[in-house]
Amino acid sequence: MTGKYGPILEDFMDEALRIEKAAAELGIPLRIIGCLAFRLKSPEYAALHIKMGREVTDIDYMSYYKHQQKTINLFRDELGYHWVPPSFARASTLRDLFIDKNTGRKVDVFYDHLDFCHKIDFKKNKRLEVDQPTIPLAELFLEKTQIYEINAKDLKDLIITFLAHDVSDELDDTKVNGPYIAKILSEDWGFYYTVTENIKKFINFVPTVTDITQEQKDHVIAVANKIHKMIEDEPKSRGWKRRAKVGTKKRWYKIVHSMDGERSAG
Repeated sequence: MTGKYGPILEDFMDEALRIEKAAAELGIPLRIIGCLAFRLKSPEYAALHIKMGREVTDIDYMSYYKHQQKTINLFRDELGYHWVPPSFARASTLRDLFIDKNTGRKVDVFYDHLDFCHKIDFKKNKRLEVDQPTIPLAELFLEKTQIYEINAKDLKDLIITFLAHDVSDELDDTKVNGPYIAKILSEDWGFYYTVTENIKKFINFVPTVTDITQEQKDHVIAVANKIHKMIEDEPKSRGWKRRAKVGTKKRWYKIVHSMDGERSAG
């Protein structure tokens, strides 16, 4: 099916940008997340990303819930996608699934927040206005490190991010906003614990990667340590301290099911 904005494109990146551009023309902030976003933010390392075996399997976006109906109309009526109405298996009203019936390729749109192992809020501080066509680097970092069972593909996304971007005291567009990350984690011990444990896993993983030089390994580990220090140095809230006393004796993360329509972003 061909919509107003032309046919659905075969290449994942081309199609993701086609969709984002069409949404922008209608005033819909549709920001790319997941694997494609990491590649877009670090284009000089796209070839390395591919060499490391990082495959793109779908297209995912973040938007605001107030734009939901306009988003559904855009995908269904103008972009050539089939909208899958929420069902028992996909009951969240803060998420929409669209399918290209010719290829079976899926596109997920999340609204206001990502809520998997931990919740990342985009609405509160209007974070979708900070960057385009992707979510900010700080949220890309949190998108991966909020995963309790983080795996190699997630860690590879962080490698190219840290190769291309340093940590900043305030910037969002060209560097990872360390203070913003540290502030969020200073108010939620569970989120903090998952992220800091994943930073440790990242540091242990990097030496095993054969596709980057020793100099590159040293660099990304240094960036990870820099973020870790910022997180540790940030004063913690009373709620954080109370929860820290309980520690891992009580589960600190949400369990994310892998059933269709309940997968985490790319």
